[in-house]
Amino acid sequence: MSPTGKGNLCGKMGKLLPITLPPNEDLFESLKTACKENGIRYAAILSTVGSLHQLSVETVIASKDSKTGTGRSPRKVIPGPLQLMSLEGIIYENEKGEMDAHVHGLFADPTGKIHSGHLAEGGSPIATRLVTVLGEITGVKVVERLENGHLTVSAEPV
Repeated sequence: MSPTGKGNLCGKMGKLLPITLPPNEDLFESLKTACKENGIRYAAILSTVGSLHQLSVETVIASKDSKTGTGRSPRKVIPGPLQLMSLEGIIYENEKGEMDAHVHGLFADPTGKIHSGHLAEGGSPIATRLVTVLGEITGVKVVERLENGHLTVSAEPV
């Protein structure tokens, strides 16, 4: 794969799904459920606003044992409330036919301190509400696999 993406497969944008996710539900699980309930196998998070009661994340760390020199930290739980500043990622059907997701976020606590990282599954309950727009990815299959000790995402023919 070239650094510019030249030669990669190109998918298309299908349905746009604007939804409000319910309070006290886990953000990670709610995104997967929304796709499954709406017949979406692959999606990109396009826009999100809202807040969480707490945040469960992993962050990048230096790792001498890794081929790339980096790894993931143990899960960190950051108490809230937290205002969502940015959320991005993909939701996809994995090789077992189950919905999965790879999501990164940026959040601010009440003092304005910023917290960010890779959202860990479970442990990030929605506070008042969370509104998001998901964009269905069509024409390609989104695949996440382990390469050199790290998860990578690519597109494959359908």
